[in-house]
Amino acid sequence: MGKVRTDRRLLTGALLLGLWGGSAQAEPLTVDWSELRADRPSSCSALLENYLTQPKCTQQAASARLLSRQYEKCAPGSAGLDGKTVRIAGYAHPLEFQFKDVKEFLLIPPLRQDCTHPPPPLPDQVISVQFPDGLEVNADPVWVTGVLRRERVKTHLATANYTMQATSVTQATIPEVSPTN
Repeated sequence: MGKVRTDRRLLTGALLLGLWGGSAQAEPLTVDWSELRADRPSSCSALLENYLTQPKCTQQAASARLLSRQYEKCAPGSAGLDGKTVRIAGYAHPLEFQFKDVKEFLLIPPLRQDCTHPPPPLPDQVISVQFPDGLEVNADPVWVTGVLRRERVKTHLATANYTMQATSVTQATIPEVSPTN
């Protein structure tokens, strides 16, 4: 009788451990760029709409410099994604003029194609990524997986309202990084 109870306890413990361990290995949540801007205050709609629809790149770039603090307040990032393991497609932009074994980069959505030097995306559309394995950066989009944190990082290129410790970076296709997402 004692052996049967012990065997059941071991079996129950192993089963619970398997279930608990399995939940920690859950699939990442695939998100698009629109989900990163979900918490934009409605009071900022006109300001952001004006910025995003500037017909000339030079006007948009000037606006980005002059009103950067207001844009940061109007693009806080999505609190609901903070701490979640996510997978998102975008373009890796190295922080330094280095393209091999890049361990730190900004992940951004597609930029305007009618500008020679487009202004940076709004802060809730930039993710500062740390990837210890390093990657080779080129013009192709990538899928990045890792834990997303809502925390502001300012670089010489752009302000990011998110950080991520990437666990995986894989090739994506251009349709997977739609500018309307």
